[in-house]
Amino acid sequence: MSARIGEALRELEQDMTGLRLNPAAEVRARGRARSRRRAAVLAGVAAVTVTGGAATMAALSGPATPMPAAGGAATPSAAASAACQADPPVRLDVVFRPGAGTPQIGEVDYRIGQARGDTGLRCGGRTVAARPDGDGRVVLSVLLAQGEDPAPIRAAVEKLPGVERVVTAGG
Repeated sequence: MSARIGEALRELEQDMTGLRLNPAAEVRARGRARSRRRAAVLAGVAAVTVTGGAATMAALSGPATPMPAAGGAATPSAAASAACQADPPVRLDVVFRPGAGTPQIGEVDYRIGQARGDTGLRCGGRTVAARPDGDGRVVLSVLLAQGEDPAPIRAAVEKLPGVERVVTAGG
């Protein structure tokens, strides 16, 4: 063994004498916590992305117009689609506190879907946008179906972490 390698090994031994390693269980627990945080963030990002894409597609496709059937009446699916568009449109804005992150936005979007039940499914594209307002707060906007009551949605989300206020706009 050369003198240089022996000297390097002695220096390494001196450096290692004061080194304290964390217990393996603590290291694993930190890794699991980091994985859960990442999964929650990814789930929130996915929810916002999917609902934003659905809203964009719904907005690009334009309002549904009832098509008369052979007998001259509108088909049931066209009538249901037409009922989803309020005239003028009413929207519910969920305003988040500064610093609210993707997990809170994803949770609010999920709770909105639960509160709306099948109305959200029939009226695809329930989320208009998640955008910052003039103060930099994130605002999640939801188009309401014609005659849809905003009270259940408001009750489901107004007390969630990160939500500052819920406002009805339009109509």
